[in-house]
Amino acid sequence: MPLVLLYAQTAPPPGDPGNPERGVARISIVNGEVSIRRGDAGEWVAAAVNVPLMVEDRVGTGAGSRAEVQFDSANLIRIGANAEARLAQVDRGHYHVQVGHGTVTFRVLRESHAQVEIDTPAVSVRPMGIGAYRVYVQGDGQTEITVRLGTAQIYTPRGSEQLQAGQTMVVRGDPSDPEYRIDPAISLDQWDRWNEQRDQELLNSRSYNNVPQDIYGSEDLDGNGRWVDTPAYGDVWVPAVGPDWAPYSNGRWVWEDYFGWSWISYDPWGWAPFHYGRWFYAAPYGWCWYPGRFGPHYWSPALVAFFGFGPGAGVGFSFGNIGWVPLAPFEAMHPWWGPGFYAGYRNPAFFNRGASVTSVNAASVYRNARIARAVSTVPADSFRQGHFSQISHATAAQIREAGLVRGPLPVAPSAANLRYSNRTVGSVPRSTENVRFFSHSTPPAVQRVPFSEQQRSMQTFSRQASLAPRAYGPAAGGETRAGPATASAPNAGGWRRADQPAPSADRAGDAPARANGWQRFGEPRPASPGWNVARPSNADYRPNSQGSRPQSIRVAPQVVRERTPSRGESAPRGGDGGHASRGASGGGAAHGGGHR
Repeated sequence: MPLVLLYAQTAPPPGDPGNPERGVARISIVNGEVSIRRGDAGEWVAAAVNVPLMVEDRVGTGAGSRAEVQFDSANLIRIGANAEARLAQVDRGHYHVQVGHGTVTFRVLRESHAQVEIDTPAVSVRPMGIGAYRVYVQGDGQTEITVRLGTAQIYTPRGSEQLQAGQTMVVRGDPSDPEYRIDPAISLDQWDRWNEQRDQELLNSRSYNNVPQDIYGSEDLDGNGRWVDTPAYGDVWVPAVGPDWAPYSNGRWVWEDYFGWSWISYDPWGWAPFHYGRWFYAAPYGWCWYPGRFGPHYWSPALVAFFGFGPGAGVGFSFGNIGWVPLAPFEAMHPWWGPGFYAGYRNPAFFNRGASVTSVNAASVYRNARIARAVSTVPADSFRQGHFSQISHATAAQIREAGLVRGPLPVAPSAANLRYSNRTVGSVPRSTENVRFFSHSTPPAVQRVPFSEQQRSMQTFSRQASLAPRAYGPAAGGETRAGPATASAPNAGGWRRADQPAPSADRAGDAPARANGWQRFGEPRPASPGWNVARPSNADYRPNSQGSRPQSIRVAPQVVRERTPSRGESAPRGGDGGHASRGASGGGAAHGGGHR
């Protein structure tokens, strides 16, 4: 039976890793030509739905295109045509975005404690709560801010002003001493109407009520499956998929800074179910996603176990095939990412600490490995070259000869592993690399390791994994096993049929009047300004501003095993209605709407 070397700093504790150190945003809508400039590699690649975004990443759109980026279940930004936004800070509860040109709308859907800042070359905009905040940056840097709902504080080097709902502020001139004018809000246009429609979809989501608050992207589950109540796990979600579908079988593995190998799902709903929670198979429903009922919940690049099987050739990973299996509820998670592993990219020798070898039947360790077609696999060369168009399913015999991987998968990424799809970038967005932004609060510096360094380190690690002496027997420190196959998995490989049940388990004062109502920041507003500022109500902005979430409380189990959690107050939910504006490319794009 082939064996694989395991490299890890220490044996990780059981359970999902809790790591809020690096935040992750998500592309949730891609219409038309949308591209991403990766902060670690500096190259533009075609965007896709469900792509994770990190600090320093940029999102650019072409003519007649738009995108949506979600930060959490309350905060998101929508990017209009011919625009670019850079993520200057993506920490848990701290979001800092820089807009170089074009129109964006930042939406705070629900009550949130997050600190948000949108920087432009002239001003910095801070949303003060639930609201809709539209920002338009012209090519010369002149900025127009419109508050449709809520209140915003506008900062400049000379002072700040508050902008209320129904008002538009135009800022022009030298960024170090700009002048501004406040007018009644610009009329609603196609861009605003599209934003309203999308807001209603998100606020009316039924699935939102069935998942913990720190799991976002659950609105995509509406219309793509149903919620059912199960004896073992309470409310779980069952996707509307074909009989041959399995979790983590429709997508690709990509290399992400800090997180390493990360799963990108091609399923339109494939964000929350592949980065949070667990999967299990239960008759008569089929595959079920258990979101988990206890927190906090942190984003994971994937919740799987890796292994290899079959003879391999070349340098590094010594198996011919790479496989992965979704983790079931309460199974131990052995992460391959985090601050400890990230240090290894600057010091490859770090990965060599605690080297050991394990050789076990995966079906005896992971319950889902006993389900036919649950284990996905591709040739190792295809994995390295980013070819995932023909993912297959491992047989029972292949799983019996597998070498189980703990810690980093010793496969070095190639440039192909930076791409999120097979599409090419249609047109490179206009660069804002040399644009200077005004920030009210400076985002913290993030020490990122360039992709080229990560690649070299992983190449070294991969060679060491291939050439180091092999040891036989159980992994050092012991291997947690689930025990042999049970009666529900009767054959030697631990397989059971898919239809078999799983084992149970404002200010005063006068100021000099300026022409046409223009003012300087830091000056008192004139008693009779050149422009009479109206303060209309929010009546013409229709979406519900509250979006409250019922709280469902469950009691955590005392041991890491299958057991029945105490029941919550939420009733099982159904889902209907789709998201016509969402898609991998094209469709539903506005053509020049909303750009002044």
